[in-house]
Amino acid sequence: MNRTDANALDWASVSWVAAERTPATLRAWALSRGGTVLAKVESGEGLGATDDLAAALDRLLPGRPADVPVLVSGAGQMPAPAVPCKPPLRDAAQAAQGLLRLPGVAQQKPVDLLEGEETRVAGFVALNPRFDGVLCLPGPRQTRWVHVSAGEIVSFRSFLTGALFAMLRDLEGLAGDWDEAAFLEAVDHAMGRPAGVAGDLATVLAELRLAGLDPAAASSRALGLLLGMELAAAKPYWLGQSVALVDEANAARPWHAALAAQAVPVVLADGTRLALEGLKAAYKGT
Repeated sequence: MNRTDANALDWASVSWVAAERTPATLRAWALSRGGTVLAKVESGEGLGATDDLAAALDRLLPGRPADVPVLVSGAGQMPAPAVPCKPPLRDAAQAAQGLLRLPGVAQQKPVDLLEGEETRVAGFVALNPRFDGVLCLPGPRQTRWVHVSAGEIVSFRSFLTGALFAMLRDLEGLAGDWDEAAFLEAVDHAMGRPAGVAGDLATVLAELRLAGLDPAAASSRALGLLLGMELAAAKPYWLGQSVALVDEANAARPWHAALAAQAVPVVLADGTRLALEGLKAAYKGT
């Protein structure tokens, strides 16, 4: 758990709390009436770690008075607004367990769902109100490609690249340092032959066991094949588009390298900052 002045927080000066729940992390910011961050705290109680979100937030911010509102993203319940739409605001939040839970954003064709990423999109739009293009939001389980125009989420597509790579890594023991050359070669190969990726992954694993393939090269090739398949399918979202890549703790490095290899100009944005700015915009109702 990481705390920044949480234990010494004077709750009388706190107007409200912004909170974000991701697959790996629960973080919260205590804010003054003017929007100043008085404390930032986070823990590993992300999605799946606990079913009791209110209790997790109480552990994160002990002593929070019941009359201090908490606006949470990434913890919404159905129904969710459907695209095209603006990211949900506070008046759309669902009250549950003493929390205000912002809903996600749904899509009917193809059926898809944003579950917290829409708040980061809102933060990017708040900071870049004239942006017309695509946000790429890599995550530990899935990547979201979100088309934004005139402040609205127009469409989006999700890819389970992170989940598939994690499964291979855990089942096959893939490990090692980053090998960018092996990664980019695999990305290029998969983009040209996406239908063969399942077989190509089997080849990587066989080379790891039989031919002494370096573990870093094996891990990087596997990720490159999966990411190349993603880029091939997501091509309408990045080809000829303005692309913003939302990063956190350098997790978007493979996407940045892969897009750069396709000569796609990319703007990097800090995901944590976008989450806070999106929650501020939602709370203000703008």
